[in-house]
Amino acid sequence: MSHRLQGELRGGAVEGPRQKLHCGELGMEVDALAGGRIVSLSIGNIEMLTPASVHAENYGSTFWDAPQVNWNWPPRAALDSEPYSVGLDNGVLTLESKVDPSGLQFVKQFRTDPTRGCFEIEYRIKNSGTNTLNVGPWEVTRVPGGLSFFPYEEVPGLPATALQPVTRSEGICWYAFDATFLNPGCKLFSGAKEGWLAHVVPERCLFVKTFQDTSPADYAPEQGEVEIWGHDGGIYIELENHGPYRALEPSASLNYRVQWYLVRVPEHITIKAENPELVSFVRTLIRGN
Repeated sequence: MSHRLQGELRGGAVEGPRQKLHCGELGMEVDALAGGRIVSLSIGNIEMLTPASVHAENYGSTFWDAPQVNWNWPPRAALDSEPYSVGLDNGVLTLESKVDPSGLQFVKQFRTDPTRGCFEIEYRIKNSGTNTLNVGPWEVTRVPGGLSFFPYEEVPGLPATALQPVTRSEGICWYAFDATFLNPGCKLFSGAKEGWLAHVVPERCLFVKTFQDTSPADYAPEQGEVEIWGHDGGIYIELENHGPYRALEPSASLNYRVQWYLVRVPEHITIKAENPELVSFVRTLIRGN
């Protein structure tokens, strides 16, 4: 696949708040003015992320610190929605937040991997304050309804799952979106294995996120490794993945790396829950075979 990063570097900063990355027919767009969030992920003319026209605050893909009990709601504005600085160097797009009143600061780096045909994102949580902070990485990606699935692990003590309909079979957890169950919205909390979370939309496009597989002993309090939120009325769902919860001393940081894949599902594969062909397709995709 071709490798092209659009943007112009002038005096250490990229002109314009929205930056576009391309990998073959895949496109990604990042908005520095909106918390450095990812506002578009596309393959051809198919868009995978929920736009601001659906929900003015909750759209695209963002990054939070876990657990949520540390900040409740809304998210920390300096990290989630306020402008980030932008730089571009050697094909790596870097966005950096201001320091939040908590002392936290985020850095987000984006690059393409033309060999694997994916986008790579590295999040850095920095403690720029004076007190030790206990945090974990948390990526939150809003997409339209479809079929979501991932390898799960039974972990006692997680918050109860209210999301429906969810099935578990042969080590895979499946969520087949149904808006009639989302009045009000509800959530799934789960342990996970293998470090991936997949989602297929009706247009037969498959979105896969890969990430570090986290031990249950390292989950943030009241959080799972994988969570899926179905918003009120089913206007979007959130694909959420968590990394290890750590104590950060002042000036310390932790990194969390993910890869995003987006491909078309071959016509011979039926898109339905509990189809092992879908699971095999994902595993082959992320292993590069």
